[in-house]
Amino acid sequence: MSNSTSSRTIPDELIEEIKSRNDIVSVVGQYVRLDKRSSANLFGLCPFHHEDTPSFSVSPSKQIFYCFGCHKGGNVITFIREIEKCTWPQALKILADRVGIQLPEPDDQAYRERLERTASLQKIYLEAARYFYHSLHSPAGDVARRYLKARAISDSTAKKFGLGYALDEWDGLLLHLRRQGLDDHQLISQSGLFKRGKSDGFYDLFRNRLMFPIFDAMGKIIAFGGRVLDDSQPKYLNSPETPLYTKGRHLYGLNLAKSSQDKRLVLVEGYMDTLAMHQAGIDNAVAALGTAMTEAQANLIRKYTDQVIVGFDADAAGQNAALRSLDILTSRGLKVTVLRVPDGKDPDEFIRKHGPERFKVLIDQALPLLDFKLDVARRSCDVHGNLDILAFQDQACTILAKEDNAIVRELYAGKVSEWLHASADSVVREIERRREGSESSPAADLLHQQLAARKKPDAAAPPDTAQPASQQATREEIYLLCFLAEHPTLWGRLEQQPVPVDFSEGVMQAVASRLIEHLAAGKPVDSGGLMLWSEALVVHGRFLTDLLAKASMKLDETFAGQDPLKTMNELVRTVRLENLRRQLKETAALAQDPDRPAEAALARRKLLEINQMIQKLRSR
Repeated sequence: MSNSTSSRTIPDELIEEIKSRNDIVSVVGQYVRLDKRSSANLFGLCPFHHEDTPSFSVSPSKQIFYCFGCHKGGNVITFIREIEKCTWPQALKILADRVGIQLPEPDDQAYRERLERTASLQKIYLEAARYFYHSLHSPAGDVARRYLKARAISDSTAKKFGLGYALDEWDGLLLHLRRQGLDDHQLISQSGLFKRGKSDGFYDLFRNRLMFPIFDAMGKIIAFGGRVLDDSQPKYLNSPETPLYTKGRHLYGLNLAKSSQDKRLVLVEGYMDTLAMHQAGIDNAVAALGTAMTEAQANLIRKYTDQVIVGFDADAAGQNAALRSLDILTSRGLKVTVLRVPDGKDPDEFIRKHGPERFKVLIDQALPLLDFKLDVARRSCDVHGNLDILAFQDQACTILAKEDNAIVRELYAGKVSEWLHASADSVVREIERRREGSESSPAADLLHQQLAARKKPDAAAPPDTAQPASQQATREEIYLLCFLAEHPTLWGRLEQQPVPVDFSEGVMQAVASRLIEHLAAGKPVDSGGLMLWSEALVVHGRFLTDLLAKASMKLDETFAGQDPLKTMNELVRTVRLENLRRQLKETAALAQDPDRPAEAALARRKLLEINQMIQKLRSR
């Protein structure tokens, strides 16, 4: 029942302490504005889906949450895992750090060494960011401040992104880190902030540059980017790969954009575009950190949204970069539209010239994927203002032949036919000819890609909806678990205490077994703990935590006015009867098997016993 390999070394008592010391109202309140809407619960707008009317509920007494709109639910650890898009151990670490609890380290020596190296590097990066920040606001940083002013970047935006300035010195940062006691030779070498000199010493990599700290999605500094303040080359210099930073695995600004109410992400090219858009109120912008779009970045985006607006620069290089990125993004099941900024301007330049509101209009008018591809094809086939129709029909039909939706193909064939001044039927026939002559596979189908992406292992997505026997559950079983967790003192007063085999085989028996073990031993139990044991478990294609959260939230309403003890006795009887009926059905089939006479004879005797138990329960 452990949530992960690394969590097996953390005692249940410590997990419970972390959970109990992180009040769910306080934690959720850092992300969601909560208002009192009932006598028992708080409500707010759900952070997991867009809504105008609050349906996200938090129960202070039960220490759980549930959204009646998107049906996500669980305890405080579940909430952090979902909102931060992190693993269960990472969520536990976030909450432990929040209340100052030290988690035990594994016995693995290599793991401890990696952990210590990571912590030391992060300390170096944090101190480097402070040094660059203070340098920006020192007299020597005037040149960088004037540059930011010329680019219309406000002080508040610069502070929000932690911008700094690398002094025009060979060893300014190196000497600063040494003064802070951070002078380990190996760590200095691994940090990526320095180069090695001829005499085996080090000197600063970044000099006389505007500095951009690069954060991971969890808000930790992992690298830096630096921009020159004149026309020298290279214009941008980024950290090399280090133990903490791998190119093509991160997105600049994602640590901020993930909290946006706009559930789309706008993918732009550079640091300045990202800054300008956030400053303009477009707080869902991220940048690709100077690399071509990678599969790792597409997977990262998929964790936070299924809609991407690609806003690369409007010059030829920018459009080609967008085209290269589109297939990678769509292969991950993402819905992609493309932002077209007129006059060949990048987003930063357009916003400075025309203002935020006009840019927001451009975002809402982003082109559907096929429109963009066909538009690029038209532009590439334009020769001195005249369309090369042979070249264009070849490109357009190739593009549309890859579209698996026949209706969409026909609609766009009509558009292409107008540009070519040809009949729509002839364009459709050419598209179909190319489809028949090319090898096709299910992987080319967008719907297949979307489903495949959801089936990939991910802590935030349930597995396939086809339900094996081990993932069955009844409504009464769910309610009984919730009652047992909320009324543990009634355990000893039950007419018949449930046993694990009363529950559906697999997931439900495993959770019930742990709950019953705690109740029988007199250990404290609550709804949050029940959900803690249910993390990542699935019944009926949904996370068990979601189902438990919903049932627990509605328990008082569903069983209003009923005596808890009588209700629990009735639920135990119902659950046990249902399980006996399942056994009766399975045993009856075996009792009639002519190929296994010995087992059939035993099954017939068992049938009698099961029938007697059913009659006894019915007579109560």
